[in-house]
Amino acid sequence: MIRRLWVVFLTLVAGTTLALALVTLFYAIIPIDFAGPGKLGFVALLFPLHMLVPALVMAVVAVLAWRMGAAWALRLGAGATLVFVLLAAVPAILTWKHATDIGAVPSLGAYLANAAHPNVGGPRPERTVVYGTASNGDQLLLDVWRATNVPAGQIRPAILKVHGGAWIHGTRSGSPAWNTWLNDLGYDVFDVEYRMPPPDRWREEIGDVRCALAWIGSQAATLNLDLRRISIMGYSAGGNLALLAAYGSTSSELPMSCFGQPVPVRSVINLYGPADLTLFWSDSGSLAYVRQALQLYIGHAQPEQPDRYRLLSPLTHIGPSSPPTITLQGESDRVVPVRQQRGLDEALRRAGVTHELYLFPASDHGFDVNWGGFATQAAREKIKAFLEKHG
Repeated sequence: MIRRLWVVFLTLVAGTTLALALVTLFYAIIPIDFAGPGKLGFVALLFPLHMLVPALVMAVVAVLAWRMGAAWALRLGAGATLVFVLLAAVPAILTWKHATDIGAVPSLGAYLANAAHPNVGGPRPERTVVYGTASNGDQLLLDVWRATNVPAGQIRPAILKVHGGAWIHGTRSGSPAWNTWLNDLGYDVFDVEYRMPPPDRWREEIGDVRCALAWIGSQAATLNLDLRRISIMGYSAGGNLALLAAYGSTSSELPMSCFGQPVPVRSVINLYGPADLTLFWSDSGSLAYVRQALQLYIGHAQPEQPDRYRLLSPLTHIGPSSPPTITLQGESDRVVPVRQQRGLDEALRRAGVTHELYLFPASDHGFDVNWGGFATQAAREKIKAFLEKHG
């Protein structure tokens, strides 16, 4: 009787796990539905080698089923093991090969060393300062991450970092591993928070980012910053705002949220940020999610306010004087289509702007959450080389 119960249990576990594995495999191959079951494929592509853990568990289930003569449990467990091994091996191999091809050979040791430490975080009160006060009295905050191994009094470059979150959520210092890594390269990092809906914040978000840039300029003497070497970096929606702040700095239609002198941006680091919001409205693997976010941010659907969508599209503001730009994105991004970055790349090429574009296969939106991931390691190498020339 006990044996029979074990057979039933193993069969149920193996069958349920195989079904889950197959759904995950589907959404890893077809990168859609970020806000729904597509999250399964999203996690699998972010942490491919982590899929070896459930593969090992299901292999144990299959062995137990074999020893107990549970044929169906054995078949289902073996099938689940195979699917999880595929989820681990294929993305890892593709990303490894591409990174190697572009001269950024990743390390398996670095992946394993960071396996339990994703690049996620939140506000650091001990680092927080007020960079401005909005007209309604809201205090505007950012976190200051000072460069390490820089002698006191020595001038240093700086990077304003803009968090993502679809313009409707997210916080400053949301990806702290980037901050400490940039600090180790000798950069001060100012991780900005901007006001988000409600109400709609289509002017305030970019206005706050521009205000933060002006504040950095005002603090240059106090903090020993090199005003000629102020760059900006953003991921996802923050990538869009970073590009917009760099390219649209002279637009009177995108005013700062506070008084201050504009600061020229030396270079831009764009991690999977959309460049054309008009196109974005109708082109995403997660269209319902994107449209909901855009309407909360801008206040209207694109057909109702096309001018706002054009104004908030960095592509609209590109010109010959736009700063050097590096863009990095996963080819399997289920939120921001690769077409966004190809369009940005072409617009920068036509304007004669120095630019670099890196697209990582089998990598999803927010790939750098896996700080040890092969795509993230390659991205760090390319960003480091870019900053050596343009930072």
